[in-house]
Amino acid sequence: MVQPTRPPRNGFNAFARKIYNPLGFSKAYNFILWFIFAGALFGFTLARFTYLNFDGIFCPSSGSRGPNAAAPGECYWYRTYDWYKAGIILHLAGILPACILVVVQFTPIIRHKAIIIHRVSGWFAMLLWTVSVVGALMIARRAFNGTLDTQAWVGLVGFGSTICFVLSIWNVKRLQIEQHRAWMLRGWFYAGSIVTNRFILIIATSVISSIDSYYTAWPCAKIAFTMRSDNATLALYPECASFVNGTNPHQQAVVHASFNSGHSTEIGAGLNMCFGMALWVALAMHAIGVEVYLHLTPKEAERLRNVSYQRQLEAGMRKPGSEGLTADRLGDAETWMPQARKRSDSMVAGNDDQPPKIELPTSG
Repeated sequence: MVQPTRPPRNGFNAFARKIYNPLGFSKAYNFILWFIFAGALFGFTLARFTYLNFDGIFCPSSGSRGPNAAAPGECYWYRTYDWYKAGIILHLAGILPACILVVVQFTPIIRHKAIIIHRVSGWFAMLLWTVSVVGALMIARRAFNGTLDTQAWVGLVGFGSTICFVLSIWNVKRLQIEQHRAWMLRGWFYAGSIVTNRFILIIATSVISSIDSYYTAWPCAKIAFTMRSDNATLALYPECASFVNGTNPHQQAVVHASFNSGHSTEIGAGLNMCFGMALWVALAMHAIGVEVYLHLTPKEAERLRNVSYQRQLEAGMRKPGSEGLTADRLGDAETWMPQARKRSDSMVAGNDDQPPKIELPTSG
């Protein structure tokens, strides 16, 4: 539990400290951000743990009366092709428990009181993440109609977040803790854009439904699977006659994208059309948001860098404080100094009668 060093400003602040201090938070805004983002991820993940029951909930068999948890039309691919079924099961079995572990990883009290749990669960989370990415790559060609923007997002976030995690692990191996924090936050914020995607997806699909002039193409096989009746398929999509009579198994039909009609094919088409766009908007929001957060928490980064300096010094490293991916090592930033040395230098400078002179560059 964190022990406050300053008295509370008011009664509400005193009450709030009783909630967030036991979790390891020393500042209210950090707890609020953790509650919003980690809480959203935790709730989203718990709500989808039932999807691991593939045959009972996620994609019930064609004889089941219950609705699919998957979006309309999605189960055609998972029920028809073993490759895609294996991919979605791998993805769900990897990402859902990984997200639960992530919430644990970002709870400060775990790192402060049980660092071994932080390390072990971190490795498990990375293993599960890798499994989930393999599954996501397997289904990218078909997920929500497998549009190119969706495939590109899966590739970018799958490999991009993995690269962030590798950089984070490399930095912590070099005892560069503030860089470990930064890259781990980036990786999971990119991956977490799938949660924000759902809100954007519903809003966007509602908008195009109100416009009522959006259409997309679906294979007749997918349409017939979704409607579960050849007669119902032909009634709405007569162009699928060649598929129904078996003369053209690759026939496609134009499907209206709308929430309003009540037809499962049109609802699925609306979600398919907006899914890729929603992914990219959500990713942009998360990518910008995590950089804003990192830039607004320089004191925490500086505190962790001083911790890194001390540990690297004790480990006998050549450049304590700058053994990882730091700007003064890779770029043109000023050489970093620990706080103790900064205070010492400022005290020496304070003994001078005159302030130090600043040399201005001459014009060329």
